[in-house]
Amino acid sequence: MCCDGTRLQQANWHVVARRPGAALPRGAVGEVFVVNCRGGDRTVTEASPDRNLNRLVRLSAPTLRRVDIERQTGVDSARTVRWWRAMGFAVLDPDAPGFGAADVAIVRRIAALEDAGLVSDESVLRLARLLGSTFSRVAEAQVELLDEVLAGLGADTGLSSHERLAAIIDAADDDVLDLMESAVTYVWRRHLSSALATRLRDDATESMQAVGFVDLSGFTRLGLEIGAGELADLVDAFESATFDVLSEHGARVVKLIGDEVLFVADSLEMAVDAVLELNAVLGDVPAMPMTHSGVAYGHTINLGGDVYGATVNLAARLRSVARPGAIALAREQAQAMEDRPDLVLRKIRRTYDFKGIGRTRISTVSRNPEYVAEAEAEAVEREVEPTREEPPSTR
Repeated sequence: MCCDGTRLQQANWHVVARRPGAALPRGAVGEVFVVNCRGGDRTVTEASPDRNLNRLVRLSAPTLRRVDIERQTGVDSARTVRWWRAMGFAVLDPDAPGFGAADVAIVRRIAALEDAGLVSDESVLRLARLLGSTFSRVAEAQVELLDEVLAGLGADTGLSSHERLAAIIDAADDDVLDLMESAVTYVWRRHLSSALATRLRDDATESMQAVGFVDLSGFTRLGLEIGAGELADLVDAFESATFDVLSEHGARVVKLIGDEVLFVADSLEMAVDAVLELNAVLGDVPAMPMTHSGVAYGHTINLGGDVYGATVNLAARLRSVARPGAIALAREQAQAMEDRPDLVLRKIRRTYDFKGIGRTRISTVSRNPEYVAEAEAEAVEREVEPTREEPPSTR
């Protein structure tokens, strides 16, 4: 907010400088920034950070204590504390005002569902843990994006990241926040539609599907050899390629943690083809380590967005023994792809004794280089147009 009471449009301003220790206008609290906008420079004050943050994210002022939540909702504090912790938030001091109207509303609605017997407390906690872990990452990524937007608006490089954020919290419109919220809702609706369609088709939480684990070989050692920026670039390239390739092959990413991904697909061949293409894409990224992967097919249990069962355990064990660049499968499952000319299957002599699974014979699968070379040559021939001779001139 400008000192004259006007609100700055985001597209019309950028931070020019910070004025540490500058005198504040009457009633203002915090720091003073100089903002260049149409019509000249104006002074922007940072009011109470907590108040501004709550206003920006559209949460009411935190004026309620835990005991106030209990009085207004009739829900025992111990119960709401479990929900709060499951979402990944630290439990506040009982006498600290950390809640508002939104907290009262959600507690009432969840309690009504539980009390009516429509959902169990265990299910609520499971979903709360999933939402908390998911949106914690989403929020961190959005803050990074917001800071990038601020820098792109022309904020002076002399300002630190938190100073730029402090400036926009008080001075800028919330157009970017609106876009972020809309994007989250859009992606959620799309995934909800896909999940409902899958459940209607399968009609069960237990299903037959392929499970794959892929991670980067020697990633921990690599982290000691290169800088943090280079390492972050490699992780970003890995994540980007993983989502692009797996989605293109109809697979679903269950979880992605750093240099490792767990995914599911409808068939063993679909999963293998996805990993083979992912390896090819990653192979074109400079300094990208090779992957080692395990793929298995069988019964799985889908619960809370995650996947469980012996098939998941087998895929993880196979990944742990796969050599860099290899995809390991149980030998009896790999036999289903023996007639594919584009693949090379290699039987591993050693028999592995996997904990919880037993003795397992494995095979590895890779692209047939001769088949790949022939396919590439045919593709080049299709792209090259035949030379056409011009007819002789009649002049």
